[in-house]
Amino acid sequence: MAPKTSKMPALTPHEKRLRNTECKLREALARLVKGLPTHPSLEKRSYRLTVATLAREARIGRNAIYTNHRAMIDELRRASDRKVVPEKLAAWEDKLAQQRSLIQVLRVEERRLVTENAVLLKRILEAETEVERQRRHNARLIAEHDRAVKPVPLARGPKP
Repeated sequence: MAPKTSKMPALTPHEKRLRNTECKLREALARLVKGLPTHPSLEKRSYRLTVATLAREARIGRNAIYTNHRAMIDELRRASDRKVVPEKLAAWEDKLAQQRSLIQVLRVEERRLVTENAVLLKRILEAETEVERQRRHNARLIAEHDRAVKPVPLARGPKP
C-alpha cells in the first residue's frame, strides 16, 4: 500500500468526534427552526429553542455544547431571535383556532342541552305528581264502586 500523500493531515479521533457532533448539532438546529423535530418528545409539542432542546434533538449531552460548541449557542440565540414561524407551527396555530371555535360551539350546545334537561326534569316531576294524584283518585273511585256494588240487605216488610 502506498502512503497517503494528501496535503490535509489525518484527523485524530477527538477531531472526528467534534466534527460529527458539530454536524449533528447543525442538522438538529435546522430541523428545530423548520419545526420538524425528529425526537419523540418534541414531535407533538410546542418547544422553545434552548440548549436543552437542541441537545435532545441532536441526541447529545448539553455539556458537549457548553464545553466544545459554544458557537452553536450563539447560532441558537440568533435563530431564536429571528422568531421564525415554521409552516408546521402556523398550521398548528390554525388548528388551535379551529379547536377554540369548536369549543365555543360545544359550550353553546352544552348550555342548550342543560336547559333542555331542566325542562325535561320539570316535566318528569310534574308527571310524577299527576300520576300520584291519579292513583289516589283511582283508589277513591274503586272504593266508591265497591260500596256501590256491595249487596244491600233489604228490610223485611209485613207478610201478606
